[in-house]
Amino acid sequence: MMRRNAVRAVLGTAGLLAVLGAGACGGGEQRQAGRVAAESSGCAALQRQITAGRAVDVAAAEQCDQTQFARLENQRQAARAKGEKPAMQVSAICRAVDARAAKGDAKLDFGLAFHCRQRERFADAVNATSGLGPANKVTSLCLGARARKARGEAVDAFTESFCGKEEEAAGGGSGAAPAPSSSTAPTPAGASAPTTPSARSTAPAASGSGGVVCPGSTVTLSGEAGAPAASSDRLPVGTKVKVTNLDNGRSTTVAVTSASGSCVLLNDAAFEQVREAGKFLIRHARIERVGG
Repeated sequence: MMRRNAVRAVLGTAGLLAVLGAGACGGGEQRQAGRVAAESSGCAALQRQITAGRAVDVAAAEQCDQTQFARLENQRQAARAKGEKPAMQVSAICRAVDARAAKGDAKLDFGLAFHCRQRERFADAVNATSGLGPANKVTSLCLGARARKARGEAVDAFTESFCGKEEEAAGGGSGAAPAPSSSTAPTPAGASAPTTPSARSTAPAASGSGGVVCPGSTVTLSGEAGAPAASSDRLPVGTKVKVTNLDNGRSTTVAVTSASGSCVLLNDAAFEQVREAGKFLIRHARIERVGG
């Protein structure tokens, strides 16, 4: 507990990334070195906990990833300035998370696994700046879905749909995965339970303006480009929804333009309007139907 509190204290230091990227002298250098050493020690402790299969402070783990990724990106940009074309790298924290995710570890917090899935996909994507080409591989999150199904475990509807598209995009040719069984998979510690078909049947979409739909849902992104839009498995195309991120108060109103395997998914442009920096999952969202 003392170690975790120390991690929070270090990671909560305002302007840490700015300090890491700025020059200092004399006592400033010593303070900077002390902060970096303390932060690195705290993140290393979190990484060991993740590797050991323990539950961790998700916010602290995500902050460690952001800090580590920023350092890696600074190094990559310095190499690019010398004419090199280095690949993007995934942080040590997310490498540990990805290793557990690939095994289909149901105890791993889904939000953290998805956060690192987005980081992994970003590092492997075609990028005009980095010179990288497509990795053409399935991410650890979806490898884990494969592993769980191979063990006869159920996979929630969102992951089925999401990973089905990823398998197809990676050249697997499998298309969308088959529908999950009626049983529900264990919910990772600290994560909201995924919305399954059986759960949806007890919470029909509200009609009329201002009706709340998808109660208790988390919201993530579909990975689709284009103007701000949403997709849904229960709202017809053309329906307008207002999605509010209750963690920061930001909201966006968009139209449903396609079907998906979840109550509401936002495309990249819409998600960008309501996200918190560095977050790839909205844990506390209110989704309202706008109009009739």
